[in-house]
Amino acid sequence: MHTIKINNKSLMTDLLIDQENQKKYISKETIIDGIKIINSKDNSYKYTTIYYNDITDKDNYKRLEKVLVNELKKYLKQTRKETTLIVGLGNRNSTPDSLGPKTIDNILVTRYLFLLGEVEEGYSNTCSIIPNVTGNTGIETSSLIESLIKDIKPSQVLVIDSLKTNNKEKLNKTIQITDSGIHPGSGIGNNRKEISSKNMNTKVVAIGIPTVVEIDNNLIVCTADIDYLIDKISFLLSNSVNKVLHSNIRQNN
Repeated sequence: MHTIKINNKSLMTDLLIDQENQKKYISKETIIDGIKIINSKDNSYKYTTIYYNDITDKDNYKRLEKVLVNELKKYLKQTRKETTLIVGLGNRNSTPDSLGPKTIDNILVTRYLFLLGEVEEGYSNTCSIIPNVTGNTGIETSSLIESLIKDIKPSQVLVIDSLKTNNKEKLNKTIQITDSGIHPGSGIGNNRKEISSKNMNTKVVAIGIPTVVEIDNNLIVCTADIDYLIDKISFLLSNSVNKVLHSNIRQNN
């Protein structure tokens, strides 16, 4: 979570591009098929911010899918048999916080097939979990994920969560990918233990979309068309993970 001070007031945001000290990051902006991409990094972490317009348009959707796949390749290990754990953070009963759980509903999981035997080319070893929120379970989300990691020993973890911005123009029109990890609940000031590579002892990549905006210290929730957005992003992620992990296989065949 980053904090922006405006007229002696502090606004919280999950987006790197919103924060006031982003100048410490080296950033490069590119535009591919009308979609703006900003890659930022410092000595420790890197961030990718993707801007898009209306993905209800088929052409825009296809362009976004291509860009998302290419950017995810820079973060995820391209492995076939090693397990990728996909985590959907959030509360499915709260519309602006339901991105993670509803995305997991549309993810193709295959780990059980790999445990049974050989799986045909084109599929990667994936499993998923929806840990819910600490307010519902009474258990730290990071503790649940850490225990699961110790058991199944994934080679990498992909965490999906709703984010918060201070700019309404970025609502539902921005994707942020980072290897810095994520703090569940930080968008509403409810900081939980972070989920990151240093805490989980495995590679952690976080991806999210801002679904809420704070203006003048008041949380404004945007719910318009979020179910449609979730369906679209779920489809993109499901296809993107398989494409990223197996792009090298296709290139060799």
